[in-house]
Amino acid sequence: MPAIQELGSPSETRIPQMPNNGHVEHRPPPEHGHEVELQRPVTRLSVTTVGLVIVMGICGVVALFLSGWVPRQHQTQLLESESHRIKTALPTVRVIKPRLAPAIAVVMLPGDVQAMDEITIYPRTNGYVKRWLVDIGDEVQEGELLIEIDTPEVRAQLQQSEAALAESKASLERARATEHLARLTTNRLRGLVGRKAISQQELDDSENNLAVAVATIELSEATIDVNKANVQHMRELLSFSQIYSPFAGTVTARNVDTGKLVTAGNAEGQSLFHVARTTPVRVFVNVPQFYAPGVTKGMRAEIVSREMPGRAFAGTVTRTARAIDPLIRTLLTEIQVPNEDRALLTGSYVQVRMEVESQNPPLLIPATALVFNSGGTQVAVVGSDQTIQLRLVQVIGDFDREIGIATGITADETLVVNPGDRMSDGLAVEIDPGSPQG
Repeated sequence: MPAIQELGSPSETRIPQMPNNGHVEHRPPPEHGHEVELQRPVTRLSVTTVGLVIVMGICGVVALFLSGWVPRQHQTQLLESESHRIKTALPTVRVIKPRLAPAIAVVMLPGDVQAMDEITIYPRTNGYVKRWLVDIGDEVQEGELLIEIDTPEVRAQLQQSEAALAESKASLERARATEHLARLTTNRLRGLVGRKAISQQELDDSENNLAVAVATIELSEATIDVNKANVQHMRELLSFSQIYSPFAGTVTARNVDTGKLVTAGNAEGQSLFHVARTTPVRVFVNVPQFYAPGVTKGMRAEIVSREMPGRAFAGTVTRTARAIDPLIRTLLTEIQVPNEDRALLTGSYVQVRMEVESQNPPLLIPATALVFNSGGTQVAVVGSDQTIQLRLVQVIGDFDREIGIATGITADETLVVNPGDRMSDGLAVEIDPGSPQG
């Protein structure tokens, strides 16, 4: 194989030209002994090929643009269509029909348990607590001794009054003796005056002495009466040193200790005991005005305490105030409940369940159906032409989650459940098909 001659400089290397037909020209190899010339093939692109490449590139760009623009344009059209539909669509409202309340309503009202008899015992005399015999929670009987008070001053005053009474009785005896003597003297002098033995002046003086003696007797008798009253008063005060229970009940408070100074009166801080009779007890409940005509004497009631779940206490309405409280528009009602086991504690909060009959039961609607504005309390009624009519209504009571309506609507009308402030007269609406029925 002949050796390859040394290549010339890069400047001497020639690149063969590609003919117009796009084919590579092949030349015969140089003869031996001549310089070998390396040539690169030359590739030529036709105008058609270049144009095709350009068209394909443009098409790719257009396709890429359309792939992003067409979905965006479609979404824009959908948003515009939905926006137009929302702007032109009628408001959709949920509606409900009023329902008639039952003729006999079961109501639960808050009540307050109070003792049948309740009293605070105060001291009626001055002294020191000698001893107390009962404490809180003790059951006492009528007339049972509760406390003894040592009253040395009252005893001293009683002795003084008794001495004054004895003195007044002695004074009466002396006045009677003086009157007797004055009467004898006057009778003698009257006989002597007729015989001219004494002067008329002496007789007049004797008669005057007799009159004074009679008056002294009357004064002594009156003084005796006063002293007797004083003695009786002191004895009464002394009897108050022992205090007894006025009725059978439970001692609910004790405010005394041995040796404590007590003074007569009912000033604050002077109470000794608090006694309550809790068999039976009274439950007071405020019945709303709407139910008041149905509450009568003798009707049954049940008392429920949350501290004793599952247990109900039977009671009877014993009396009512027969007058509506103008401040809270309720009827004060008293229910008497037997409490033999003393399970109901006075002062407790309870629930009272009563079945009250109503002559004109109201229509019940949700509380959310009410509209409160400057026009008053209203509801939004949907007419047959599906337009809104705002009606004034009269609310007569709260029935748990519903409101009682007396006037303004009928049972066959349709109300908007939650109108809010957007409703106005004549507003056309569309009823939600998922609205509750009845």
